[in-house]
Amino acid sequence: MELKKLSWATVLVESKETSILIDPLGAPIKGQDRPLAARLGEPLEPLVSLGTIKRPNAVLITHFHPDHFDVQSVLECFGRDIPIYIPIESVDYAQKCGFDNVTGVGPNDAFLINDLKVSASYSVDGYGSPQVSWVVSDGDYTMVHCGDTQWHGYWWRMEQQFGPIHAACLPVNGPILDVHGLKTQSSLPACLTPEEAVEAAKLLNAIYLVPIHYGTFDHPPFYCETENVEERLIESGKVQGVTIKFLKPNERLLLKEEVIENGIGNEKKMRTL
Repeated sequence: MELKKLSWATVLVESKETSILIDPLGAPIKGQDRPLAARLGEPLEPLVSLGTIKRPNAVLITHFHPDHFDVQSVLECFGRDIPIYIPIESVDYAQKCGFDNVTGVGPNDAFLINDLKVSASYSVDGYGSPQVSWVVSDGDYTMVHCGDTQWHGYWWRMEQQFGPIHAACLPVNGPILDVHGLKTQSSLPACLTPEEAVEAAKLLNAIYLVPIHYGTFDHPPFYCETENVEERLIESGKVQGVTIKFLKPNERLLLKEEVIENGIGNEKKMRTL
């Protein structure tokens, strides 16, 4: 199994001839002036166009926020009939956006996409939108993508159900938002902070924590990313014994085993190639 990070929270999962795109974002976000819309501002770095990848076998959406479901780019690059999997409460939304092949899921639903098993699991959205995590396995390796989840108490259950987890793609930027139209604003982070992401990866018993959802947007006072994200991840990873694997846009992580000598016998250990 191979992971390729595109932009923000967008991850491409590939195994043999099958590819799955998770939380696609390929162009600047539109409609940020609407009430109840998060105003992330203009991206601080170029976004990787979805036109640079081949048409995936399916698109998995953790939730319908436009920074995780770039409707226009998906339609333009992959067409109306691309298979879309989305939380069941959001099926009508995806269909109204113009997609013809939409499947709704909830936690513990599972299905096959060619040789890949896909399972929906738990995630908690900072503003109450329907959200799931996605677990993808090729039978040898398993990755999880947790959208922009906040802290929750399902980590142990996810590890027991799907472990071992070889790569955990977790949000890490702990932003504070000011959302126009809300009666009262929250002073708490809308997704995991660096320290919470490391703790979650530890509880998932993940081989790698792959940070997502940071560095691309910071638009005070409406969207304020927490400070020193990468430094805090590295420091917390050292304390907690969690390996952080930073991926730049278009960079890949190949999950592969090699046999190493441990002085007593042979044991298998993950490595990145």
